[in-house]
Amino acid sequence: MSPTTLRIIIGLVLLVHGIGHSMAFLPALNISSSEKWHHRSWLLTPLIGDTASRVISIILFGAAFLGFIAAALALFGWLVPHELWRSLSVYSAVISLLALVLFWNSFVAFFPNKIGSIAVNVAILVCLLWLNWPTEADIGY
Repeated sequence: MSPTTLRIIIGLVLLVHGIGHSMAFLPALNISSSEKWHHRSWLLTPLIGDTASRVISIILFGAAFLGFIAAALALFGWLVPHELWRSLSVYSAVISLLALVLFWNSFVAFFPNKIGSIAVNVAILVCLLWLNWPTEADIGY
């Protein structure tokens, strides 16, 4: 596989994964909410209330959303320095996992998506931190 192809595939995965986090904005911003799709946290809402839980949901899912998109742009060499793509990906994956754990019951109807999101986050962390893959040479830099 050519370095350009690998860079495009990884970048698209990061981009789509980031866009997927926008699903959390809908209930948190009261655009679409129901008993099965809401912004309440199983842990935070009873402790700090509904409004604070909503704000934390927006911050966490928003940070993951922006972080993954910025990581993809950095990988493509657009608008964000290329050197930041790895750290943006790792930080975004950690934030995403935290958000998913805290707001697990918020997206009951989207259970397969939650499992898929966790799998992508774990794959990012394993590849970038443990396997140190892809190398800069693998992606053509």
